[in-house]
Order: sequence, then structure tokens, then C-alpha cells
Amino acid sequence: MKTLLVAGGSGGHLIPAMTLAETLRRDSSCLMLSTARSVDKTLADGASSLEWITVDLKIWTPLWRWFSPFYIAHQLGAARQIWTLLRQIHPDVVVGFGGYLSAVGLAAARLQGIPTVIHEQNLVPGRANRWMASLANVVALSFSETARFLPRGAALAVTGNPVRPGLKGISLEKARSHFGFDTHRPVLLIMGGSQGSRAINRAVLKMWDLVLAEDRGRFQVIHLAGSDRLAGSGQFGEIEETYRRLGIEARVFPFLREMELALAAATLAVSRAGATAIAEMVELGLPAILIPYPHAGGHQRANAGWMESAGGAVVVGENQLSPGRLWGQVSALFGDPQRLARMKQGLLSRADGSAAERLGSLVRKVVR
Repeated sequence: MKTLLVAGGSGGHLIPAMTLAETLRRDSSCLMLSTARSVDKTLADGASSLEWITVDLKIWTPLWRWFSPFYIAHQLGAARQIWTLLRQIHPDVVVGFGGYLSAVGLAAARLQGIPTVIHEQNLVPGRANRWMASLANVVALSFSETARFLPRGAALAVTGNPVRPGLKGISLEKARSHFGFDTHRPVLLIMGGSQGSRAINRAVLKMWDLVLAEDRGRFQVIHLAGSDRLAGSGQFGEIEETYRRLGIEARVFPFLREMELALAAATLAVSRAGATAIAEMVELGLPAILIPYPHAGGHQRANAGWMESAGGAVVVGENQLSPGRLWGQVSALFGDPQRLARMKQGLLSRADGSAAERLGSLVRKVVR
């Protein structure tokens, strides 16, 4: 069996795709088609066992781009590359994980008569997956609630959202030792998604100025600044300097391939509400303060609401985010170990761990 995985633009699309590739390896050769964005390149460098091809397809919005003949020519050239790739490798199935690249890849596969599967990570589906849902052989859902947002007549199956392999096999001691941390002191994990979050970075930096000097020593911090220049990595030096100046033991990264170690080391996360991040926090029972990204159709708000209903998260809207409010939530949760334990159990009660196998079985069924 030959499988083409189409994903790109964010770790939230790429991690489930890479996990599915691991699951299919025993009976399928897999090829990943992704964008040329920095997060795609970073993950590709760490996936030596997976054949990886990039195409420089640009995001479709804003609409003023379409007034440029150079932009139109570029997009048509990228679409032609995808069409030619499918003709050359002729996969048995194309699996799309959402986003503009996925929509083009799935449309090309459909026109060439190749079976297609869509995987939707979010509770509220993205535009690309909504558009393509009725044309795919089957749409795999992470949440059963997603069905009401998709066209009637679309073939649906609930598989869950695959999380990276080995996520649950890491001890707390091993994870904290990897970062050079004291294994007995709590760890705060700060992450704004694979591209970072300027809003979260700013609120966190100002928050530490509100914390008394004697309280700062209680914390060990893993702070993922983000790999996108506009969102986070431009602040990388400022973030590192802030932790040094305040005497807080912290490890700062633009992007971390070994996310499973950071998640396993953490006591509490301050995070965006991307579907893959939530799936991994649920799998490990990691309580979180979630600050949903307010744009992109608002799908992160729905993801965050689901995790909050499971008892495992506190949700703070970005328009309500302030250093004082953030510190109030962080200090309240660290000061109440019993509440953290209840949040952890609430998440673990929703954990499954079999999403990758279910999605893999669904792909094989479509090919058969």
C-alpha cells in the first residue's frame, strides 16, 4: 500500500500525520507532502524515516493577494507540482489533515480517481475540510460533536486525534532530568503553539514582574517562544534575559521537537488550545490554563470549552488576558494540589490512546 499524507503549516496538522505514518509503516510506504514554512522544515529534519516533499503553496488569504498576477502564477505553479506528483507516484490513498495545502491535494486526488480520507483535529472543522468533506471517501473526526458542522451525506467516523508515539512511556524523573531540573519542584510549561504567540509571551513576561522574589524560586519553567518570527522567536533573547534577570530557572526554546519530554515534565501548562496540544494534554492528564487563539474561525474556543468541560482546564479569553489575571490563575492552581489532582483525573478519564490505530484501520479499509 502507498499512502500520501498531506499536511502542513502547523504542528497541529503535522503531528497527527507523522503519527499515522508510524502506524502504517508495517504495511504501507508513506510520503509526506507539506508546505515550505519553517515549522514544516523543522519537523521534517527530525523525521529521517519518513520521505518528505515540500511545495511552496502560499496561504489563500487575504483576498487582495489575488490582484497580483505573480501570486496567481505562483499558486498555479504549486498546484501543478502537486498534480504532477500524484501522477508520478499514484498513491493508493491520499490522507489530508486540513489547511490550504490539504484542500488542493485532496481535490487533485479526487480528479485523478484516487481514494481520499480527511482527518479533522478540531471540534469545529476548518474551512478546507468543510469544503472537501462531501467529496472524500470518509472524514475521520477527533470529536463526535464535529459531525453537526459537516455536510449531510458526508461519510464520517470518529477515530480521535493521534498523539505522538511514546508519549506515555516517559517517567517524570527522566523528563525533568532531561532539562536539568530538580525532580521534586513543579514545572510550568508555556507554549503558544508551533508558531508561537506574542500575546502569551508578553503576558507571561510581565506576569513574572508581579511575582515576589521569594516565590520565583518555587518555579521551574519550560517556555516555548515560537518558531514564527512575528509571533515569538523575535522575542527569544528578551525572554531568556527576563528569566535570567529575575532568577527563575527556565529553559527557553523557539521550537522543541522533543515535546513529549516537556509535556511529561510539566505540572501545569499555559497554552493555546490547538487540537493536537489538547489531545496530548488529555493523554498525559496535564492540567492547563488555556488561552484560545481568537481568530481562524474560533475553533480553538470550542476545543478549550471541551477540555474545560472535562474538568481539566481553566479558559481565559485573549481579550481578558492580563499579567495579573494570569498570575492569579497560576498561583491558585499551584497552591491547590488537590484541585490539580482532580483536573488530572478528569483528563485521564477521557484519554484513550488508540486514535492512531483506529485512523490507520480506517485508511486501510478505504484502500481495500
